[in-house]
Order: sequence, then C-alpha cells, then structure tokens
Amino acid sequence: MKKEYFIKILVILMCYSPIAFEKGYGQVGINNATPEGLLDLGNNSTMGVIYPVTSLTDVTIETLSNPNGGTLAAGTCVYNTNTAGSGEDSVYPGIYIWTGSKWIPQFNKKDSEVFTQDSDLRTGSDDILNPVLGDQALSFDSSSFTPKFSGPYRVALTLHYGAGTTNEPSGDQHVNYAAGSGDFDFTFNGTTSTYKMKSYSGLNDDKLFKGGSGATMIEYNNSIKQSTYIIEETLTRNVPYSFTLTFNQDDLEGFEGDGDISVIPAGDGRGYIVSIGDFNCTVEITYVGE
Repeated sequence: MKKEYFIKILVILMCYSPIAFEKGYGQVGINNATPEGLLDLGNNSTMGVIYPVTSLTDVTIETLSNPNGGTLAAGTCVYNTNTAGSGEDSVYPGIYIWTGSKWIPQFNKKDSEVFTQDSDLRTGSDDILNPVLGDQALSFDSSSFTPKFSGPYRVALTLHYGAGTTNEPSGDQHVNYAAGSGDFDFTFNGTTSTYKMKSYSGLNDDKLFKGGSGATMIEYNNSIKQSTYIIEETLTRNVPYSFTLTFNQDDLEGFEGDGDISVIPAGDGRGYIVSIGDFNCTVEITYVGE
C-alpha cells in the first residue's frame, strides 16, 4: 500500500514539474535537470516550499511520530502553528528542527524595552521645610512591561545620583568636601533590591590666589555618579509586570541643611537625580532565553 501511494505521488509530480533523477545516487531535481544534492528544488521566483505544518505543545515533546517506528529522527523540520508550554520549554509559531531530544526554533526570539526617567528629582533628607518622610519616587515614561515569551529576562538598571551643596569652609584657604549618599529601592516582580550610591561635593575657598577677598569660591556639586546593576527574572508571557524605583537620601552632615533646605543659615543641600544629556535613570528589560 505504501509503495502504491508513493508511485501515485511521483506520477503527479512528474506531470506538473520537470523532474530529473541522477542515476546511481538517488538524487532528485525539481525544476532542475542537474541536481546538486539529494533533493534540489532549483530556482523559482514566484513559489516557495511549504514545510509540514503541525501543532507542537512543548520543545521537549516529539508530538510527531516516526513512520518506521522508534523515536523521531533528528533533523525533522516542521512549521509550528501553536503557542503553548511553560517557561523555556514554551513553543511559538515558526520553524523548528528536532535535535533528537528537543525542538530548536529557527528564528530569533527578540523582546526588549527601555523605560526612561521623564522628570527631574531633587533629593532631600528629612527636614521641616521639605518633609520627604522616606522614599522619593522616580517617574518614568512607562512603568509596566508585558513579555512576549516565557523564560529568563535580564533587567538592567542604570542609576545616577549627584550630591548637593556643602557648607562653606571655616575660613580663607580652606576647603570643605563631603560625600552625599542614599539608597535606591527597585521593586519588580514582588522583589525589592536596594543599591547604595555616593557622590562627592565641595567648596574651595582659594581666595588668596584667585583674586583676593572678593573672589568667588569654587563650588563642586552634582558630580554625577552613574552605575548599572543587572538582575535576572523568570517571566511569563502576556502577564504585565509593573515596577517602581525610589530614592531615600541619607541625612548628610557637612551639607547645607544636612542635605536639605535650611533657613539659618539659608542654604539648599539637596541632591540631584536629573536628566542631563544622556544621563537618565533607565530600566531595560530584555529576553535572554534560547
């Protein structure tokens, strides 16, 4: 029965396509009189080859069967129409090849999105004139991500912080340098990660060599410290994940207002998490599975 079925198919192909057989080697050419391989389909600018279509359920499940019995032959190629499975074993529409133990997609699974800080933040310590009372939230152009695939994702946080203005030096030819600091708290997928950052500021009262008593002090502030932190999360396709990013500045001795606004003496020692050129806090989420 199998032989008769094969002969019928062969006759149909011969009726509609020029077929060449290379004697002794079992080579077949369709639209090609001199096949250069086991099967050579030749050139055709208007038609393509349709792969066997199936509905896979998981990259580790054969789904198809070997007509001669036994396991599915390695190298079997299909076009999958289904979206199914969980985690890294999920399948998506596209071409797959069976390796003998799993289906390998023959297409790139790309999914990435960057979220960018969209407003400036002046960071303060707890103060009666500027009652921060804990974490200050950073605003982004969006704060929700919906993955296209199930599996591992890399979350890259790019954070920056610049300290504010220090107290004036105690006298001529004196300097006052101090470190501003605080904690970034990033919450994503139910987990909060904390990152400590520092930045240095200072005032240099070098009047003797810079124009005498009327000269202006040299001020160094908002010296941006930027760092990138990487975490990995296992996400599920089509499930939205929101995130928050906050900053809690420490009480900063040596800064005006201890890192905040002061009245006597008047001053503003608040820090900076602001957009300056390419300096923005960003959250980039990228699929890193197979």
